[in-house]
Amino acid sequence: MEKRNFNEALKQREIREREESARRAGDNEMTLDDAARVKVLSPGMLVFKRFIRNKLALVGSGILIVMFLFAFLGPYFYRYGQTQVFNTYKLLNINYANAEERTEYTVYPVNDLGISNTTRNMFNSVILTMSEQETDIYMLTDNASGQDVVVSKLGDGVYTMSVAEPELVGTFAMQEIGKFNTKFRKVSYTGEPLDAGFDAAVTDAIQSGISQITYGEGVYLIQTGANAKEYVILGTGESAMNYTRTDLGEDFAFLVGKCVMDGVASFTHDGTYYVIEQGKNAAYAVSAISNLNTAFVSSTFVFDTFEKGLSLSDEFKTNALLSIYDTGSFTADGITYNVISDDDGLVIRTSDGADFAAVSSFVVRRYNGEDTLDTDFKAKVREVVMEMEEKGLSTMTFRYSLPQLDENGLPVLDENGKEVLTESDLKVTDKVTTYVVVCEQYTYMLDRFAAPSDAHPFGTDGDGMDILARMMAGGRISLLVGFVVVILEIILGVIMGGIAGYFGGWVDNLVMRLVDIFYCIPSMPILIILGSMLDAMRMEPYVRLMWLMAVLGFLGWAGIARLVRGQILSLREQDFMVATEASGLPISRRIFRHLIPNVMPQLIVTATMGLGSVILTESTLSFLGLGVKHPMATWGTMINSVATSAQSMITYTYIWVPVGLLICLTVVAFNFVGDGLRDAFDPKMKR
Repeated sequence: MEKRNFNEALKQREIREREESARRAGDNEMTLDDAARVKVLSPGMLVFKRFIRNKLALVGSGILIVMFLFAFLGPYFYRYGQTQVFNTYKLLNINYANAEERTEYTVYPVNDLGISNTTRNMFNSVILTMSEQETDIYMLTDNASGQDVVVSKLGDGVYTMSVAEPELVGTFAMQEIGKFNTKFRKVSYTGEPLDAGFDAAVTDAIQSGISQITYGEGVYLIQTGANAKEYVILGTGESAMNYTRTDLGEDFAFLVGKCVMDGVASFTHDGTYYVIEQGKNAAYAVSAISNLNTAFVSSTFVFDTFEKGLSLSDEFKTNALLSIYDTGSFTADGITYNVISDDDGLVIRTSDGADFAAVSSFVVRRYNGEDTLDTDFKAKVREVVMEMEEKGLSTMTFRYSLPQLDENGLPVLDENGKEVLTESDLKVTDKVTTYVVVCEQYTYMLDRFAAPSDAHPFGTDGDGMDILARMMAGGRISLLVGFVVVILEIILGVIMGGIAGYFGGWVDNLVMRLVDIFYCIPSMPILIILGSMLDAMRMEPYVRLMWLMAVLGFLGWAGIARLVRGQILSLREQDFMVATEASGLPISRRIFRHLIPNVMPQLIVTATMGLGSVILTESTLSFLGLGVKHPMATWGTMINSVATSAQSMITYTYIWVPVGLLICLTVVAFNFVGDGLRDAFDPKMKR
């Protein structure tokens, strides 16, 4: 009984062991077949896992993330803009104003009387001639219109050009006294001979090249005769002046003779202007000038209005100039004015006696050329300059209240809207041709090349702009150029490479020859020429940027086309492509839905590594001044702004060193990411 029970127990034990064994085998089988417990990874996840194992690729990715945040989000949080200009408030000795005696004449039109531009342009040269001849009137003929034109001096600093109707009043004729023979050194007289002293005086004058002599009570002219060996001697007689109508008297005849002898072409007699015109055979025509009709007025005077910034019309200026030495009053723009001469000079006042403008040939302007100074200041400078000239001083100092300036360079106003003034010392220095007024005052100026500070963490550049703000904006442009150019290269490369690889034959040969041509094109010279052309066309910065990206993309597609073509040549013979052909899919669908996606891993790697190269190219062009232009910021232009000399590069290291580091970090980061993607897409490649 016990033996049977024991055997029974052994059998039960074996059964249990077999069941346990079967159960275990079944569990193992279930573990292998249970899809829920088998972790199947997608190709993308496998690529990602292999990518993150590359530490340098992770470092590069981190750098690029920081760069993108810095360039694209940073400007929204930073307090300054890339083109914002900053000023600084400093106590400086500045050239505040300059002063000079005006000698250049300005011509204003009065009436259109048909005088040609040629004659008008002679206005100032005629004034110079009149000054040299010390005459107040000068007549000339306008060749274009045939009119007689008279330039008259109204007074110091004011001349008019008028159309005149000259009236002939008489002729003045010189009498021939005799001829001098150079061979015999002797005078042969036409009338009664003069003494030997006259012969000697004529001989000395001819040897000395003198054309006029005075002998006794007479004045004589010596002119070259018809014979080269002869000189004609002319003198005035009792009947030299022949009147056409009325005898104007001995004084008039004497005055004409004196003007002829002195070479003066005009004179005034009894309030009437006369001109003398030389004719033939020592005959002179004497004409009275009447019915002057003014066409132009020329003057050295300037008008300083008591109200700053007030613009004066040409009607006001011409009428004022014509009245200064005439009536002393005029009407312009419907308002009557009076010209008053007082201790301060010429002043134009309104009919109610209010000062309107000061008239003077002494010009005082801001050193930058702007007319923003008040008339009291100008009068004070004139007073100081006159005192300097009287005392023979080269420098002189005076005090004057000048407006305070705010951070924008504008006058500070009080609660009543009046300018806040501050006492300042001004020094006037004689610079020979002009007087310079130097002032020591707090002045707002461009905060150029400021060192790093709390206000500007990386300082300011030569234009007074914040460097950090421009680094952000420059990074945005550089990254944008890199991505746009690479996308253009990929599009062109995929299209051309896909067509060449799929069709083969003559199509492949044609495309590859085109690729060879683009490989032979010298990209950098082409880009330099393009930059010069864009400079010549003065193209807007954003349009220039578009052209730059388009050309860079057009020149860089050949390498991608060759890569795509090689990959498609190996893929088109595989089974899945045979299946697509058998199914009758269109060619475009075969290429872009089945072939190109299989090439994408290689394209991604190539594009990533090409981004750094494009950024370097753009930075190089901008550094050379051929890429993006100011005020648009790029990293290349920022380095270019301080690359004027080795000394500036040493002095302003805080500008170009951070920018250079950003370029290096960005390019290296793209290369790290490219290397990581290459390893991730090709698991057989091991480092």
